[in-house]
Amino acid sequence: MNDAVSQPNQDPASPLRMLAYGVMAALVAASSACSGAETVKGNVASEAEAVYTDGLEHLAGGSTLEAEQEFQKLLKMPSYLQLTALARLRLADAQFHEHKYDEAIETYLSFVQRHDSNDNVPYALFMVARAYYELAPSDLWFFPPIEELDLTAVQQARTHLERFIKQYPRSRFVTQALELRERCLDLLWAHHRYVIDFYTKRNKWMGVVYRLHVAMQQFPSRSQNVENFALLAKGYQEIGWRRRAVDVWQAIGQRWPGTPQAIVAPGRVVQLQKDMDAAKAAGKKDAEMPVELPPTSTVKPEQLGDSSSDEG
Repeated sequence: MNDAVSQPNQDPASPLRMLAYGVMAALVAASSACSGAETVKGNVASEAEAVYTDGLEHLAGGSTLEAEQEFQKLLKMPSYLQLTALARLRLADAQFHEHKYDEAIETYLSFVQRHDSNDNVPYALFMVARAYYELAPSDLWFFPPIEELDLTAVQQARTHLERFIKQYPRSRFVTQALELRERCLDLLWAHHRYVIDFYTKRNKWMGVVYRLHVAMQQFPSRSQNVENFALLAKGYQEIGWRRRAVDVWQAIGQRWPGTPQAIVAPGRVVQLQKDMDAAKAAGKKDAEMPVELPPTSTVKPEQLGDSSSDEG
């Protein structure tokens, strides 16, 4: 069945309006789904149409609990009724708008698994990503203490959105998916920025280096700037990783000529090389590596590729 009839409105700012499609369209959908099912008794098909229509009316009117009951009832009817597929999808919609996001995710994925050739599969996958995004704490921007932050749901939303965008680049929902992915990236980068600042203020330079490595890999367009490169160089120097600090200062001079950081870069390089020569002369063989390597020690942000996009 084509989702042109049963598809919710695309306005992401008003979720309830996504379900405000007309009852007449629902009747057409129900009729087309059941016509030709010669083995279905007329009274069973008629009852299924009535239940589905009632569910849609409740959903469009905002009575989501009643809608859930109707769609659950339809799912208990014979599986050969094509309306049971749409009932599962609409049940997920009702759960989503009841803020039962975990249940909605499970139901949307169940729909995809059971009806992988249905035209509504792209919509269901998009809604999985939306549900994950809605699971994120609503006050995330206020940044509670670090140990209280949990961005697992946001990362899940980003992963599902990027998968959806690649799999269905021509979907009617791809514009919304791109916008939502940007919100996810903003939140994830803001969290990294917060943690980087937290460690910087406390002179926890190993943490600074590690977080900058991760951020520059995952959010290149947001994190690969001259300020963060200068901070990374300082982090390298503070943990005794001076050769890597030289590489970063040289990269700053090449990438951002004319900036204050690029102007001081040659002097920083000269001083670091003097420090390395002095350490070598003193017989300090391990002078260029910290005692405890960060988990991302092999990452070299100055050698990372294109930073124009944060797409994963």
